[in-house]
Amino acid sequence: MKECKLSYLFWIPPKYLKMLRAMKVVILLLFICCGQLSANMKAQGQKIDLHVEHKSLVEVMDMLKLKSGFSFIYSAEDVEKVTGITVNVMKKNVDEILELVLKGTGLTYKVEGNLIVLRKILHEKKEDKRRLVTGIVLDTERDTLPGVNVLIKGTSVGVVTDLHGKYSLYLPEGDDVVVLCFTFIGKRPKEVKYSGQKVINVILEDENMEMEEVVVTGYQKIDKRHLTSAVTTIKAEDIMMPGVSTIDKMLEGHVPGMIFMQNSGQVGATPRLRIRGTSTILGTQEPLWVVDGIIQTDPVNLSPDQINDLDFVNLLGNAIGGLNPNDIEQIDILKDASATALYGTRAANGVIVITTKKGKPGPPSISYNVSGSYSRRPRYTDRAVNVMNSVERIDFSREIVEKGLENMLIDSWVGYEGAMIDYMKGKINFEEFQRQVSLYESVNTDWFDIICRDVFSHSHTLSLSGGSSNVRYYASVRYNKENGVLRKESGDQYNANVKVTLNQGNFTGSFSLNGNIRESKYTPSELKLLDYAYNTTRALPAYNEDGSLWFYDRNASYSQTFLPFNILHERDESYNTIDGNGMTFNMQLGYLFLKSLKTEFTLGYTVNDTQQETYYSEDSFYATNLRYERNGKPDEEHSILPYGGELRLDDTKNRSLTVRGQLNFNRFIDKDNIHLLSIAIGGEASSTKYEGYSQTRRGYLPERGLLFTQVDVGKYPAYGSWLATDAGALGRRKEQITNMVSGYATISYSYKNDFTLNTNMRIDASNKFGDKSNDKLLPIWSVSGVWNMKENILKNVSGLDMLSLRASFGFQGNMLDNITPELVIKQGGIHPIFEEYESTVHTFPNPYLKWEKTASFNTSLDFSFFNKKICGSLSYYYKKTKDAFLTKDVSIVNGIHTYTVNKGTLENQGFDISFNFIPVNSLSGGNGKGFRWICDPQIGQVLNKLIDKAIEGKNQVLHDTYTYFDYLDGKVQVVGRPLNSFYSYTFEGLSPEDGRPMFVRTDETETFDKYALMEDKQEVFRTVLEHSGVRVPFIQGGINNTFSYNRFTLTMNLAYSLGSKIRLLKLYGEDFNMVYSIAPAPNSNARREFVNRWRGKGDEKYTNIPGLLSNAEFMKTLEPWWREEAFAFADNIWQMYDNADIRVVSGNYLKLQYLALRYTFSNELCRKLHVKQLSMSLSGTNLFTWSHKALKGQDPTSQSGSAKQINLSIRPTYTLNLNVTF
Repeated sequence: MKECKLSYLFWIPPKYLKMLRAMKVVILLLFICCGQLSANMKAQGQKIDLHVEHKSLVEVMDMLKLKSGFSFIYSAEDVEKVTGITVNVMKKNVDEILELVLKGTGLTYKVEGNLIVLRKILHEKKEDKRRLVTGIVLDTERDTLPGVNVLIKGTSVGVVTDLHGKYSLYLPEGDDVVVLCFTFIGKRPKEVKYSGQKVINVILEDENMEMEEVVVTGYQKIDKRHLTSAVTTIKAEDIMMPGVSTIDKMLEGHVPGMIFMQNSGQVGATPRLRIRGTSTILGTQEPLWVVDGIIQTDPVNLSPDQINDLDFVNLLGNAIGGLNPNDIEQIDILKDASATALYGTRAANGVIVITTKKGKPGPPSISYNVSGSYSRRPRYTDRAVNVMNSVERIDFSREIVEKGLENMLIDSWVGYEGAMIDYMKGKINFEEFQRQVSLYESVNTDWFDIICRDVFSHSHTLSLSGGSSNVRYYASVRYNKENGVLRKESGDQYNANVKVTLNQGNFTGSFSLNGNIRESKYTPSELKLLDYAYNTTRALPAYNEDGSLWFYDRNASYSQTFLPFNILHERDESYNTIDGNGMTFNMQLGYLFLKSLKTEFTLGYTVNDTQQETYYSEDSFYATNLRYERNGKPDEEHSILPYGGELRLDDTKNRSLTVRGQLNFNRFIDKDNIHLLSIAIGGEASSTKYEGYSQTRRGYLPERGLLFTQVDVGKYPAYGSWLATDAGALGRRKEQITNMVSGYATISYSYKNDFTLNTNMRIDASNKFGDKSNDKLLPIWSVSGVWNMKENILKNVSGLDMLSLRASFGFQGNMLDNITPELVIKQGGIHPIFEEYESTVHTFPNPYLKWEKTASFNTSLDFSFFNKKICGSLSYYYKKTKDAFLTKDVSIVNGIHTYTVNKGTLENQGFDISFNFIPVNSLSGGNGKGFRWICDPQIGQVLNKLIDKAIEGKNQVLHDTYTYFDYLDGKVQVVGRPLNSFYSYTFEGLSPEDGRPMFVRTDETETFDKYALMEDKQEVFRTVLEHSGVRVPFIQGGINNTFSYNRFTLTMNLAYSLGSKIRLLKLYGEDFNMVYSIAPAPNSNARREFVNRWRGKGDEKYTNIPGLLSNAEFMKTLEPWWREEAFAFADNIWQMYDNADIRVVSGNYLKLQYLALRYTFSNELCRKLHVKQLSMSLSGTNLFTWSHKALKGQDPTSQSGSAKQINLSIRPTYTLNLNVTF
């Protein structure tokens, strides 16, 4: 059968062209078909004119489809000989015109919705020897399916089912073997052999049901029966969560062996993923992202130190941050050396391969997906967020004053302390003092409500799919508006995508273009808004009684004076924006020279531009402080910002090019098709370039035409000095280029479906390592195999569907981008003192550095029982990294402080367990009325430790100058311990005399001589401190349940994490001004634990919260006996208490990650609404977390006492979603 192509003109809204001019093709293609849909809805009642002379029937139909919007289906041999048609009519409908056109041709027609089917007139008088077959096509829920293509296999003869799913088809006479092919978008194709039956009814299953799975590695597509590697395959639709903006956030709990960590709930915050542990220390520990065979790079080249830092909040996005999740078809997570070897040195941490959607054969299908999401802000009532209310805080201040505790560096005289000072100075009488105190007690300001908000977000995706068996197309556009829980924070993202797939004879091709625009608005990180909400006393108001902002005097560090401050004013007078746009072009060509020999060519080019701006206005507290105001005017001698505000700019451009050629050989090497040999040989060249510029400029006046004011540096010498010497003011250019050339090969042999053996090889060349030639090249290889026992020795075991054993061993390498065997000198400007050009050592020569090498072993057992009612996989792996990069301290006379060496050895091992159960299923056999329960529990264990044969004994550190803060924060690498291990002081108890904290191994008389005789302070640290645990969990997984009842589907996903430890939020943080007083600043809040503090002798038996010492005693605690010693192991006992073992609790949690109820409307209702499919869902994400009761509102996933500031927790979100297909 032949279907005419459709084409309409339309107008494109200008807003979709912003910075995406190269994406015109996408928008054009999508709206062409949107226009077509609108035209089709009106076609039947439309009066048209037609004037033709001596035209063929094909030409007439082409004219009719342009004027009416109908599509025509016909047999080419029936219509191609019909010519010489002349028609001249005006204002006639299609029926009337067709009667005239087909008169005398022996043809008739039938209207099926928007389709017109032409066929020959059957003459009853003449005996028809053809065989008539009729029937009806249904889905698994027994609803009829209109528009199903019914074709006779091997011919172009066929029909389309009508609005009621019915069809009638005459089979050609004389054919002994006839097979009918039934195809429909979203359904699995089905073939039925004709054996004389007059009625053939068919049920089409969903496309993803019972299909043989194909694993995509980026270089190959492998039948899962022949897969020898450790790969987890996930269909995107199975983990899709409306209201979640990126696919990486949807992976939590679905991939055994992958650790998921997200440390912030801010808009655009990127999670951290670790696949089977950590194979490097100094290099990036994130997995490699691959989209449609092309490696993706991050838009901004953050250093590995930042990416690996568990407390760093990445708002810049990762390699797939600009990808629309609705465009994704499948995700394959490659875990072992066999799966990742072809990616070479960049794949030591695993690979995540994304396959995007492509068009499906058939008429154009348009889908619209819209979701609206509500996110809930933090509240003081959330799990009893443990900070004082205003009454408790005033009571705390009252005791501080009664005990005569002094605070010599008061930031702000406000609250109870401010009223007391005014009373003592005679500014107010006692009655006014009491009135103010009563007012402060009753304020109880809700800082969470003022700084945060309950917020609504929405997302829209419009997609188009269609084409023929030779040419298929897919296009989509998306707008996502994500408003942040923190006020003034939001993110806008625009996506456009088009993909065309060709299959013409021996030639195949795929062309895709994907573009995105990201516009994110934040507040400057220096404001620490959530920190302010947690740590500011609730006894202070934010507004005056008339609604205006309430300011209080706050000490300004630079100008050394008190300036009026209000956090809301500071927020409104500043901003931080991150804007980015990116575009990726992907071309894949293939040509089949022989039946078994195919060549492939791949080209990928990616462009990413990111612009960051941070601004403080002239009226902000920040700018006023730098202005050094005296009497309302900038001090001429000291001001470093006389006029205007400050603007910080940071622009980064990323260009990435990949070119790959590959030759594939695939054939049975015997006549019985038993021995299958597959060989792929290829070469790849890639280049990634980052370049950018950053600068800080002052005197910015955006409200006056985006001007920078001129400043007389002679009048303001401090500003002139800053302008001439500050690195930010001078500006910085950055450039990083990474080029790589590689060759690879893979060989696979399969005996039937019983056994498969595979080997992969790749060689990467780099000039970053060593002067020796054998250090420049690194061969990467793997061997693997699979034994499908069900195909041979267990062939006759009843109840067993599949049982296969897989094993692999491989060898990989890794490198650092900032390492070179050559000396790199950074040339600077004029030195301000010596008045000559200065140069610094940027990279010290490292001629003896070698590749970081990882050997890994994997074995897996895959099984399926009772017609796939019980499926699963068990895997064990072991990885060992040798010559790991570590940092060595060197003398500063070399021009650098540290040097990279091959010294470490890392070990990772663990297991992955994945199950799929179907305990109940009454939907089998195509009966859509029943109940089904699917359960998918996942678990993965990752254990790692650092070992080094060069150092004997455990607990030896591989760094020379670790500080005790490195031990406390988990940044020290200790032999025999896992990475991210952290240490704590051992709490002994509270002093019965005054309630001060006491600690084990800190008594001067017992330990002074011992510590003084130790070889270095590292040994002292390891003696005083004890190992508390690891900040990263070693077991994570999920329990995913799907309940289906008739048209309702309930999905519930639980995610769990075990093995990590977390430090409670600090009691004595920087806001307590620990230099001169134990008392918190008057404008600061305190943790509610202080309500249960030690108050007198005997309390130490019931509480571990220290008491309030007198000022004299407190001052003594700030000068502990070890403070001036070379082996000093702490600041003081208060810093030790915040980092004591008593403040460490379990980080285990169980989270209700996703809960959704979806309803799919019946086909009968869809037909009435003139749509193909319609579904609606109500869902919630991150609804509740069960964790250790001692956390008391502290989120175990995002809030750590080790971080410098409190991050926004992962917020509960509720989403209503509608999905409709036309």
